[in-house]
Amino acid sequence: MRSICLRRAFRAGALLTVAVWCSPALGMDEAALSALLEEARTEMKMPGLRAAVQFADGRLVRAAVGLGDVEADIPLDNAIGMPGGSTGKTFVAALAMLLVEEGTLSLDDPASKWLGDRTWFRELPNAEKIRVRHLLSHSAGIGDYPGRPGFILAMVGRVLRHGSAYFEPEELIRFALKRRPLFPVGEGYRYTDIGYLVLGRLIEAASGRGYYELLDERILTPLELDEITPADRSVPTNITPGYTGGARNLKKDGRMKLDPRSEWTGGGLTTNPTMLVEFYAALANGRVVTKESLALMLESGYRDPVDPEWRYGFGVFVHTPSRSFGHGGLWSGYRTHVAHFMNSGLTVAVQTNRDGRVDLQSIVVSIARRAVQDRRE
Repeated sequence: MRSICLRRAFRAGALLTVAVWCSPALGMDEAALSALLEEARTEMKMPGLRAAVQFADGRLVRAAVGLGDVEADIPLDNAIGMPGGSTGKTFVAALAMLLVEEGTLSLDDPASKWLGDRTWFRELPNAEKIRVRHLLSHSAGIGDYPGRPGFILAMVGRVLRHGSAYFEPEELIRFALKRRPLFPVGEGYRYTDIGYLVLGRLIEAASGRGYYELLDERILTPLELDEITPADRSVPTNITPGYTGGARNLKKDGRMKLDPRSEWTGGGLTTNPTMLVEFYAALANGRVVTKESLALMLESGYRDPVDPEWRYGFGVFVHTPSRSFGHGGLWSGYRTHVAHFMNSGLTVAVQTNRDGRVDLQSIVVSIARRAVQDRRE
C-alpha cells in the first residue's frame, strides 16, 4: 500500500549521522542486535520486532524479539512472512531495468506504445507524454487512491458484503482517471501506487508474461530468495498476524479486510528482513542489474531545487550526502524499512507486526550506528 518512505529521516539528517565511511569489517552480533530491538520494541509498543544486517563481506546477523501472535503467545521469529508493503516497488523497478537491458523496453518508451490500446489509458493525466522513466520515478503527474473518499467507500462496502475487499489493478487505476495532472510530466514528484500499477501492466504488455511469473524467473529464483512469496491469494500462507490499533488484522478464516492481492505491483510481496537485505545487497553489488542500470536507478528522478539532497530514483529513495538508498513499506498491520549504505556495504532491514506511528527509520539508523561503534571499540 502506501510507502512509509525514507524522506523524513533524510530531511532530519538522521542518515547523515551514520558513519557510512567506515571499513566493511563492521561488528555486531545477535545478542547486541536483540538488545537494541527489544529496547525499541518496548519504547514504541510493538508486539514484535525483527531485523537483519548484512555486512560487505556477506556476514549476516539477524534477530527477532517480542510476539508474532499475541493471542496465541507465539514468539516472533526471523523466517515467517510479513507483507513488505512498498518495498516491493524496488523489485518492480529492478525487473523493468532487466527488460531495458535486454532491449524489450526503453526508458524513453512512451507508455502509450504498450498501453495505448487499453480503454482507460487515454483518460490518465498526461497520458500521451508519460514515458517509462516517469512511471519508475513517480514523476508522471498521476495521483493516488489511498485516502480518496471513493476508494474508502468502495472498500468498506466490499468488506461489509464479502468480509474482505479485493480490487483489480484497473479498478484502482480508475481513481486517477479524468483528473487534472498534478504537474507536467517530469517536472515534479508525487508518490503514487497507481503509477506503479500502470507500470505493472506496461511490464506485462511489453514482455508478454505475467508479472509474478517473470519476477520469479528473473530475480527470485536466481538469487534463491525462496522466502519471498507473491501476494497472489486472498488467504496468505506462512504469515504472522499484524495489529492495527491493537486489533488483530487476520480474520478467523485468515483473510484481511483489504485483500493483499489488491497491492500487486504497488508492493505485493510477503517477505522477511533476511530476504530484503539479501536482495538489496545483491542489487548494490551488481548481481540483479548491471552497475550501469543501478547507476540509472540511483541518479534518475525529479530533483527538487528546494530539497536537493534526496530524491526518488527508480524504485528507491536516494540520499546523496550519505550515499544510501532504500525504501519503506506499509500494509495494514505491518511496517517495513530497508536501507543500503554504499560506502560501508552495510544493508539493514527491519519489520514489525503493527502499523501506525512507529519510527523504523530511526531503528535502521541505530543499528548502523551500533555496528560502527562496535568496530571502533
